[in-house]
Amino acid sequence: MTGTGGRRRGWNWSTESSRHRVRRRWVTGPRDALVHVWRTVALCVAAGIVVPAAGQGQEGGAAQSVAVTQLRGAVADGASGAPVPNAQVRVLGVPGDVATWADGTFVVRDLPAGEYTLRVNALGYRVREMPFVASPDGTPFLRVTVEATPLEISEIVVTPGRFGIMGTAAPATRQTLTREDLETIPQLGEDVFRSLQRVPGVAAEDLSTRLNVRGGSDQEMLVTVDGAELYEPYHLKDFDGVLGIVDVQSVGGIDMITGGFPVEYGDKTAGVFNMQTLDPPVQQTRTAVGLSIMNLSFMSRGTFDSGDGSWLVSARRGYLDIALALTDSDGGFSPTYWDALAKTRYRVHRNHTVSAHFLYASDDLTFEEDGDFVDSKWRSTYGWLGWQAELTPLLRAHTVASFGRVTRNRGGFENDPEFSPGLEAHFADDSRVFDVFGLKQDWSYELSDNALLKVGFDGKLGTADYDYLSWSRPRPSSPGGDPGPTDSTVVATTPDGNELGLYTAARFRTWGRLTTELGLRYDRQTHTGDDDLAPRIHAAMDLGGATQLRASIGRYYQSHGLHELSVGDGESEFTRSEWANQVAVGVERSFGRGMNIRVEGYVRAIENPRRRYFNLSREILPFPEAEEDRVRIEPTEARARGLELMVAQNAGRLSWSASYALSATEGLVEGVWTPRFFDQPHAFQSMVSYGTESGWRFSVGWQYHTGWPITPREFAADTLGTNPDTGEPVIRAVSSWGALNGDRLPAYHRLDLRVSRSFEVGRGLLSVFLDVFNLYNRANLRSYGYDVRLVGDELVTRKVPGEEQLPVLPSLGIRWEF
Repeated sequence: MTGTGGRRRGWNWSTESSRHRVRRRWVTGPRDALVHVWRTVALCVAAGIVVPAAGQGQEGGAAQSVAVTQLRGAVADGASGAPVPNAQVRVLGVPGDVATWADGTFVVRDLPAGEYTLRVNALGYRVREMPFVASPDGTPFLRVTVEATPLEISEIVVTPGRFGIMGTAAPATRQTLTREDLETIPQLGEDVFRSLQRVPGVAAEDLSTRLNVRGGSDQEMLVTVDGAELYEPYHLKDFDGVLGIVDVQSVGGIDMITGGFPVEYGDKTAGVFNMQTLDPPVQQTRTAVGLSIMNLSFMSRGTFDSGDGSWLVSARRGYLDIALALTDSDGGFSPTYWDALAKTRYRVHRNHTVSAHFLYASDDLTFEEDGDFVDSKWRSTYGWLGWQAELTPLLRAHTVASFGRVTRNRGGFENDPEFSPGLEAHFADDSRVFDVFGLKQDWSYELSDNALLKVGFDGKLGTADYDYLSWSRPRPSSPGGDPGPTDSTVVATTPDGNELGLYTAARFRTWGRLTTELGLRYDRQTHTGDDDLAPRIHAAMDLGGATQLRASIGRYYQSHGLHELSVGDGESEFTRSEWANQVAVGVERSFGRGMNIRVEGYVRAIENPRRRYFNLSREILPFPEAEEDRVRIEPTEARARGLELMVAQNAGRLSWSASYALSATEGLVEGVWTPRFFDQPHAFQSMVSYGTESGWRFSVGWQYHTGWPITPREFAADTLGTNPDTGEPVIRAVSSWGALNGDRLPAYHRLDLRVSRSFEVGRGLLSVFLDVFNLYNRANLRSYGYDVRLVGDELVTRKVPGEEQLPVLPSLGIRWEF
């Protein structure tokens, strides 16, 4: 049964008058508490960390610097002996990789002594591996010959906007970020999502890990781990998602697509974010324990049955609740969160591998002060089985059977007159459960060296249970007056449905240099009644001289998910799917000495965009659906377009990168093209990292973007009557909202710093880092405030800084792997 009460929980865009709202304690209290405890814990951790000097011995368990050497070598064509430039050289088991120079030579610096395997991966050549021994007394010069061969057609990357990270780059494209890059990039919270906020076209707030790609919301990006889709993959979701639920230390590779993704991915319009967990070490079990400002983490991985089986377990426990209590700065705010990940794989046959995976995340958030109380609990549970099979040398299959459950229980009340303007009291009770069973299977068959066929399906059975109740009692317009009728919203519904996605794609290589993929995808959702057909075309051309041209054109659909009803706003019916036509073209070129340049342009036209609910103030609130700035925005169409440039170089100890994005993303609202909430016409990112001979690494990152759109407030004088004692008029200020996103915040910019170092401790490796976020303490605004005064009979309004994003924050961490 579904019902709604008297007050509409959102309204079509208008400029209705409302009283000026005082900022809520939910925003200032938790934010200030978080900043305070962050700095306090940083000082405590700093006092407990003693970094030993280089060369210190191990007596008494003290750490010593790692005995390192340098590996020098050259890569050459096995037939002609000609040097092979821009080959990817990686020492297995050691973070990072290097590229060969124009003469084919390479240098791997700061390599700990030991036995290793060198892997060389070059475009147009077979992958070559060779063992070697790194000795502190000097490692011999390695000469590596590689055998020329055309790339297998399945290995060619035909989609623009694709970023290989931490070892997942295909042979036809360079990695964007290595694991070493991710571990040295200045960032807040040691989070895998935050690591990708420096990718061109991505917009994100300081406190949040949500990634908004090319103007789209985070809900428009598909997020998977080891082939299973994640729903709401964030911790502290009521606080805008401070952390992801997957520990970055357990992630072995990332494949991120911000452009036109292929037909095996569906039901999203903006991008794909695939995570692969770490593989086991080659020989022995490895265990790591980490301590940082945000959490305590543990991870262990290893093999069994002569290497046919492997396993990984990891767990994190956030201790912000403990730290807030110990520093006496909680202000009634207590966040508790933890997560656990486990997987095991077993090779049952040389061509068949099965796996089992489990992921659990828990969040508890309470806030109690001055008569206000909020209690929010989130639980996310995922379990899935995988099967990878090579049925013949030409026929391969990948199957994933999965289960997911996401629950939310939120309740509380507000009755403090000072901090609830316009309301005498508000109460809410929100309970939701979402269950989904899925089966996904992908097949590929190589028809010949120059032709590949892909087919697959993705089926889901889902149920949801919404039980929402809220009521609000308006404050009397005058002391002792009638507060008016109670305003309530009730939604109780249990929708269910099934989803089916089918796809097929044919890839052809013609003229030796051009590879084209023609794909078609069909999606059906019973709970929305959608039947969507999406054709897509991708192409890649080798222009010679290590230059690749990639282009795509296609249609992308996104349905209204079973778990996405905005019941707090009175929504009880699903809308039809929105769809986007997108064209993207990119050029990538590799130069000598590890330099890579990428340029890409895109245009996306969105039809039938879904209605959205927003708080115009951009504030984080316990019950956003009850606020007077809550609006329902229903654009008739939307569009996004942009041009992105990225330059990066890894030249051994020194590496750097820079990117610039010129973009615009807008929605047509009541006949007016209006900037969307994360529109940033100009965005610039840069990073420089340098490693010393003694093993220290210093990294600095600077970023800038145009201020985000914001809706201004307008004020007018309202005469309530005459003061009977003085005879003077009684005047108050009334406010209304101006043009939707008609103003902008000041430009955003900040500088971050990270210093890191590794030491030997017994048989283990101790890594430490110091991170300083917003080094020069830039006051980046999140909203505006207003100073409203009556001067004579004239109302004077002045815009002043409002809610700020995060100030300078130090962050320290240690990690011991043994």
